[in-house]
Amino acid sequence: MGKFNYIDLIATLGIEDAHPGGFVLTKEMVKFLPIKSNSSVLEVGCGTGKTAQYLYEKYKCSIDTIDINDRMLIKAKKRFNKNKIPVNLFQASAEKLPFQENVYDFLISESVTSFTNVDKSLSEYARVLKEGGYFLAIEMTTEKPLTVREQKDIQDVYGISKTRTVKEWENSLVRAGFSEYKIIRGETIVNSSTKPMNSLPFDKLPPDGIELLHKFQKLILRYKDVLGYRVFLCRKQR
Repeated sequence: MGKFNYIDLIATLGIEDAHPGGFVLTKEMVKFLPIKSNSSVLEVGCGTGKTAQYLYEKYKCSIDTIDINDRMLIKAKKRFNKNKIPVNLFQASAEKLPFQENVYDFLISESVTSFTNVDKSLSEYARVLKEGGYFLAIEMTTEKPLTVREQKDIQDVYGISKTRTVKEWENSLVRAGFSEYKIIRGETIVNSSTKPMNSLPFDKLPPDGIELLHKFQKLILRYKDVLGYRVFLCRKQR
């Protein structure tokens, strides 16, 4: 068994919308996408399936989802079955999507791409999107370039080898084929709302999970005005 990581932490605690702004932000951002009932949507990193369920119930569109974490996949499958949501669920990596080229009208990624090889994943997103297809991403950013020490502090908690500034994200998006993009929301952690954590099942965490949780809480306090997020709305070149 590998080392207990941040994704294991949120999966064990059953946190459905770990990204800043939570599900309220998700619903606000989806309004920027012209999704219709005949649209095809791919969600990368579906977690427990909350966003996919919302999208289907709102638009009745065709939805495929992927996640790489076993716990998340089990919870998502249970959600889809319970609510009779006809969403296709795959265990796969963002860096190697199991789909043909030019398939999807929309691709959504909520605080997922940062945890992957970003350039590989963005290239895959562009590959599977149709020309003119939309990519909506909520991703972690830093308000300034980090020192080696600062990056190590973040890596020790999140497992992210490179935490990117807005400019670095923009450069990667353009290289992948998303030259048409805009930032529609963004702020630092200190200014973003967070949900109370006192009702979470902390008793389910193993010792290394509790240690990671404490590291996470200290990190958020230390870097509250350095770590943030941006919502990128992009289109594949036509």
